[in-house]
Amino acid sequence: MPGAEKDIIDRPLQGKRVAVTRPPEQAERLIEGLGRLGADALACATIRIGDPSDPDQLARAVANLDRYDWIVFTSANGVRRFWSVLGQVMDEPRLPVHARVAAIGPATADELVSLGVRPEVVPEEYVAEAVADALIALDEIGGCSVLLPRAAGARKVLPERLAAAGAVVDEVVAYEATPDLEGIAVLRGAIDQGDVDMVTFTAASTVRHFVEHAGSDLGKARVAVIGPITAAAARSVGVRVDVEAEEYTVDGLLRAICDYYTMWEERG
Repeated sequence: MPGAEKDIIDRPLQGKRVAVTRPPEQAERLIEGLGRLGADALACATIRIGDPSDPDQLARAVANLDRYDWIVFTSANGVRRFWSVLGQVMDEPRLPVHARVAAIGPATADELVSLGVRPEVVPEEYVAEAVADALIALDEIGGCSVLLPRAAGARKVLPERLAAAGAVVDEVVAYEATPDLEGIAVLRGAIDQGDVDMVTFTAASTVRHFVEHAGSDLGKARVAVIGPITAAAARSVGVRVDVEAEEYTVDGLLRAICDYYTMWEERG
């Protein structure tokens, strides 16, 4: 097989520069995946993950874990922040024996499994609506006490649906996503210089904070998003979406980007 054709098959993103807007602690897998596919990954985080403005809220919930029937995690960040606080309360962090656990998707579930917790519920579609539907489908959520540790400013659909089904929901802020001004400036400069082929956004906050501080003009760069929630957030602030992953994971995003460029290569 000629070398150029083999590169297209084995490294379909050869020669493409793809911006990764995830914070450093979450970006490694996406950066490595892009590299394996031939892309030059530009790390330019548009958000930072930090402690909430009121850390006592989560601490109080963790101190009273015995009262919860379910703990529902909607991100790996939420798991890590929750477990960090749990470690401050007990020498060997562990959940109450009776507590049941749900995770929004495989990345969140993997984070839990790495800590020795196997979630009982992981929906097939990795969005808040699907988590709510999966819990409600158990026909046991009515009257249950549910702890929901998650990001500041998260959508209200999950607690609202669970409450409507009869659950008593305690929604607590586990972490906050704030703008990374240095990373935003790096991305803005690369876009202005025409030095980026594609920008990836993996959460609504990554695109909202970028647009808030650097505007919605992405020049010639294409935009790839990890799923429908991020896509909706992008469009709401005037950002065109070119690629939307059908599976809302890093692997799904990588496949969608490869499919996009393969399609354009085939069109010639």
